[in-house]
Amino acid sequence: MNQSATARSHLWLAGLAYLLFVIYGSLVPLEFKAMPLDTAISAFRQIPWLQLGIGSRADWMANLLLFIPLAFIFTGALAHGRGIAFLLFASLFVLAAAIGLSLGIEFTQLYFPQRTVSQNDIAAESLGGVIGVVAWWLFGGRFLGGYESWLRVREPAAWSARLVWGYLAFVFAYNVLPLDLTISAVEIFHKWREGKLILVPFAGLPPDPALALYEVVTDALIWLPPAFFWRFSGGRTTARAWWLGFAAALLLEVLQLFVYSRVSDVTDLLTAALGAWAGALLGAWSGRRGIRPRPGTRTSVMDKWLPLLLACAWLPVLMLLFWYPFDFRTDGAFIRERLTFLERVPFEVYYYGTEFRAVTEVFHKTAFFAPLGALLAWFVSGLPWMWRGYAAAASFLAIIFTALGIELGQVMLPGKYPDTTDWLLESLGGMAGYALFRLVRARLPGSRSAIGGNRGLAGKRERRK
Repeated sequence: MNQSATARSHLWLAGLAYLLFVIYGSLVPLEFKAMPLDTAISAFRQIPWLQLGIGSRADWMANLLLFIPLAFIFTGALAHGRGIAFLLFASLFVLAAAIGLSLGIEFTQLYFPQRTVSQNDIAAESLGGVIGVVAWWLFGGRFLGGYESWLRVREPAAWSARLVWGYLAFVFAYNVLPLDLTISAVEIFHKWREGKLILVPFAGLPPDPALALYEVVTDALIWLPPAFFWRFSGGRTTARAWWLGFAAALLLEVLQLFVYSRVSDVTDLLTAALGAWAGALLGAWSGRRGIRPRPGTRTSVMDKWLPLLLACAWLPVLMLLFWYPFDFRTDGAFIRERLTFLERVPFEVYYYGTEFRAVTEVFHKTAFFAPLGALLAWFVSGLPWMWRGYAAAASFLAIIFTALGIELGQVMLPGKYPDTTDWLLESLGGMAGYALFRLVRARLPGSRSAIGGNRGLAGKRERRK
C-alpha cells in the first residue's frame, strides 16, 4: 500500500473513531428518559437561545471546536486524491451531514434530561462544520503532504523535530483551554484583581509543601522533552536548546494572559527554565552515550535490569501522586459506599465538571502512567527475542493491574474519587508510553531502522554501479 492510500485509510479510521467520541460524549451520562415523539418534537421547536457570559464562552467554544476536526477529517477522507468537482461535492455533503448530526444530537439530548439543549450548541457545531470544511480547502493538501512525509521519514533529526512540534502543539492547545478568551483591558484588570496574574515568584504555590513541590516538579517536567530532543537530535547547542524551550514557555505565558480563567505566573517561567535546562543537559549526555551499546560491547547485568528497577521505583511515585495524603479509612460501610464507582459508565464523572477539568484529568491520568509503560518497553527491548512477546504481554498486564490497584486504593481515601474511567485512562496511558518508547527508539540515531534504511540506499547505489 502506498503512502497516499495509507494516509486515506488513516483518515477514515480517525474520522469514525472521532465520530463515535462526539456522539458518546454528547449523551453521557446516558440516563435515558422516554417521552412521546410528538412531545419531543414540540420541545425541540422551542429550544432557547442562551445568554452567553464570560463563564459560557468556554462551553460555546468547546462545541465549536468539537466539530472542526470532524468536518476536516471527513472532507479529506472523501475527497483525498479526487478532482476539484468531487471535492466540492464532498464539502457540501460533509457540511450538510455536520448540520444534520448537530440537529440529531441536540434532539436526542431531549431524551437525556441531564443534558442542556440550546440553539447556541447547534449554531456553534454548525459553524465548526463550516470551519472544518474551509480548513480542508486551505490546508488539507499541506496537511496530508506533511503526514505522508511523516510516514516516510527515517531521518532521525527530522523525525525528532516533528515529534517536538507535535508535543508543543498539544502543550499549547491544552494550556489555552478552556478558551474563554478576552482582549478587554477591564477583564484583564479583573483577572489581576482575582489573583490570576502573579508577578512574585512562588507566591502562587499552595501552602502544603508536598503539593507545592508537586507543582514545581511537574511544571518543570513539561519543558524537559522538547529541550531534550532539540539537543539530542544534533544541530543545536545545549544553550540553544535551552533557549528554545524557555522562549516557548514565555510565549505560552503571554498567551495565557488573554485566557480569562488561566493563571499567568512568573513561577512558571522559572520552572520552565529549570526543565528546559535539564532536558538540554540530558540530551547532550544521551547524544554522547547513544541509545544502544556499540557492537561488541558487553552489556552488564545492571544495564539489563536497570529499566525494570526504574519501573518498580516508579510505583511508589504513582502511589504518592494518587494516594497522598494517605488518610486511609478501612471501615466496611465506607468502602461499600465507595465501591459504587464500578456502576458508572465511562466518562460519566467528567460530565459534571468543566471541559477544561475533563481534559486536565485525562492528561493527568495518562501522563503519569506513560513512564511506567516506557520503562517496561525499555526492559523488554533488552531481552532475547524469544522472550519479548511473553514479556510484552506481562508488561501490559502489569500496567492494567497497577492502575486497578491505584483506583482500589483510592476507595479507602475520603478525598479521592475512584472511577472506572480513570482505570481505563491510566491503562491506556501506560500502553501509550510503551508504544511511544518503541516508536521513538526505532527512529532515533543508532536504531536498526535508521541504520537499515541507510544501508538499503547504499546497497541500491552499489547495485547500480
